Amino acid sequence: MNTKQKKKKKKKKKKKKLEVILVCYHGNLAKLNTSWFNDNPGRRFFGCKKFGSGFQKLCRFFSWFDTPLTSRSQIVLLGLLKKVRTFENARRRERKT
Repeated sequence: MNTKQKKKKKKKKKKKKLEVILVCYHGNLAKLNTSWFNDNPGRRFFGCKKFGSGFQKLCRFFSWFDTPLTSRSQIVLLGLLKKVRTFENARRRERKT
């Protein structure tokens, strides 16, 4: 067997991915959301799909999807969000006039 044949055999092996399905306390599939609060901007989390919808029975299911941002990344992201909001507000004011 030459070197090219060995490489082809190695590439054919696929790693199996572990799939986890999160279910909230109501038994529903958890929804992937994004936090835009200053403490965790852009950080994704799983929560009940009925959270905040006025649903009678509160479900407090919550699980982070992403690892926390570094403090530098958080500062950069918050700065960019501020610029985007400023730009969007300026566009709204221009449309009104």
